[in-house]
Amino acid sequence: MKPIKTWIVLADTQTVRVAVNEGPGKGVYGHSTQGLTAPAVTELSDAPGMTAAAAGPNRGGISDPDLKGQAARAFAADIVGFLEAAHDDGHYQRLILIAPAAMLGLLRQALTPRVQAVLHADIPKDLTHLPLDELPGHLGDVLAV
Repeated sequence: MKPIKTWIVLADTQTVRVAVNEGPGKGVYGHSTQGLTAPAVTELSDAPGMTAAAAGPNRGGISDPDLKGQAARAFAADIVGFLEAAHDDGHYQRLILIAPAAMLGLLRQALTPRVQAVLHADIPKDLTHLPLDELPGHLGDVLAV
């Protein structure tokens, strides 16, 4: 019987890493995410501007766009696109998402039905900077590593 290959995605708004597990007792190893980078957050030149009217009902502030939020949503969509292509190519059969709660929410919103169908678990933690040899200690409740 062929073992089930599990991808463990460690993500935050700036970083994504993929670890792979090929079955119980096999441990984890890294997988390349080359080309998958967070979009740059552009800064406005200064504070939000005002409309031309000096006073009255036409005076108002121009809202400050949530540039970091837009970049995080775009990155989550890119990650899901990467995962969908990898799943279509047969690189994994099961998926575990590990990300801080806000990014995990963005990833959940971006999941396509095909990727959601193989989602085994999600863990709301930031483990992006954790060495891979320490990762199995955080997966005990969801995966036999």
